[in-house]
Amino acid sequence: MKFWQGLTQRARAGLIGGVLIIVLGVALAAWWVFRTEYQVLFSELKPQDAQAMTTELERLKIPYRLGDNGTAILVDKTTVHATRIKLMGKELPLQGAVGLELFNNTDFGMTEFAQKINYQRALQGELTRTIQSLAEVREVRVLLALPEQGLFKQATAKAKASITLTMRQGQMLRPEQVAGVQRLVAAAVPGMATQDVTIVDGHGVALTRADAGNGDVDANAARLDLKRDTEAYLVRKVSAVLDRSFGQGQALASVDVTLNMDQIRTTTEDVLPAASRSGLQATGVVVREREVLRDGGGADTRAIDTAAPRAGSAQRDVEYAVGRRVEQVVSQPGSIRRVQVVAVVRKALDVAQEEQLRKVLAAAVGASIERGDTVVVQSLSSQAIALPESGVPAAGGNPESPATEGASTATTVSQAPDTGELGWLRWLLAVALAVVAIAWIVRAAWRDRLHGAVGGAGAPSAALSDAERAAALSRVRDWLNEPSPASAGTAGNTRRNG
Repeated sequence: MKFWQGLTQRARAGLIGGVLIIVLGVALAAWWVFRTEYQVLFSELKPQDAQAMTTELERLKIPYRLGDNGTAILVDKTTVHATRIKLMGKELPLQGAVGLELFNNTDFGMTEFAQKINYQRALQGELTRTIQSLAEVREVRVLLALPEQGLFKQATAKAKASITLTMRQGQMLRPEQVAGVQRLVAAAVPGMATQDVTIVDGHGVALTRADAGNGDVDANAARLDLKRDTEAYLVRKVSAVLDRSFGQGQALASVDVTLNMDQIRTTTEDVLPAASRSGLQATGVVVREREVLRDGGGADTRAIDTAAPRAGSAQRDVEYAVGRRVEQVVSQPGSIRRVQVVAVVRKALDVAQEEQLRKVLAAAVGASIERGDTVVVQSLSSQAIALPESGVPAAGGNPESPATEGASTATTVSQAPDTGELGWLRWLLAVALAVVAIAWIVRAAWRDRLHGAVGGAGAPSAALSDAERAAALSRVRDWLNEPSPASAGTAGNTRRNG
């Protein structure tokens, strides 16, 4: 007390402030040391998944927090990995579906129908988890339509599947990924074909096409896709050859493919002849052979291997079973019927170079003259545009084509005479230039005549003296005052008439 009373007012305030700072510092340090730092355990959870996990965390007495509007669960940073392993080992019905863990606790009193339903649920759950492992997929829903089977009843319907995919923001499955999901589901369900798996996105747009035989629209779309893919493949091969030969961007290529979409079934049936026996030509497999001997009036039937000599007539009957071989060949649609290739090169090429490039491109795409394929090579120069003549030669050249005869396969477009406004402007410009040229010639002639009158014919343009200048001026005056012959004749007539 005496210590407090002995302090001044300023010392008391400093003491109180120091104690408060120490207490607050100790409290802040204790909070920093003993505070719990939360980390995300699971994120982007659906409500049913979050409910199942939080229930299990409460049962395990593990503190947690919810984040991102209830779609994320956060736990202590030091125990996040252990907690995740514990939850994944509890076989919780995550992703809104249960898998084959549904049969861990089997009820032996379950009916056969209930077992079939549980098997379908487990199969749907396993497929859901597998498809949802794709990075582009956020949610999946799988529905299976399995045909009903019995002991004395065969399934008449086929197994089918429908899959709804909800993609992540800005993500989309490529066509090959969609085909992979189809094959995955078809391989997991017994008796299911790939075309029986229908996949749609979150907006209800079908990502898969129906079988080509179910509709003309789907068949045409499949044919166009096959044609586009084939042409793109051949264009890449031709572009690679042109880029390596002339440089990047120095040539363009276009390929048009005609596909044969007809399914052809060919059946071949042949006869299998048997090997010859006893020097006789056999035409099949021997089934039975019988020989009848006639001696006198009676008939005796013996085996063919009788070695004793016989007299009289004999009759031999042989039965053959003709062998048959049936071979059936099915040609799938999509084979190439015709290929047309057009290559445009910036560099000017002669006839030999164009022919050589045509052979190289024909070999690159597999073009054939017998099949009617066409390969056109065209070179462009900066002065003129080369256009092919009539009768474009096919791959490998045509003996009757102009290229074989030594003529050029391209002609230069000639300029036609201008007609219209541009032509009239050119004509006016030509007339104006002609008038200017005539005026210049007349002016030059007048100047030469003037110089001749002043200094005489062939007089040099040198400086004149005063006397010469005066004489020249007098001659010019006389020349100017001299009347012309026409005026002189007119004056004479006037005088005669007067």
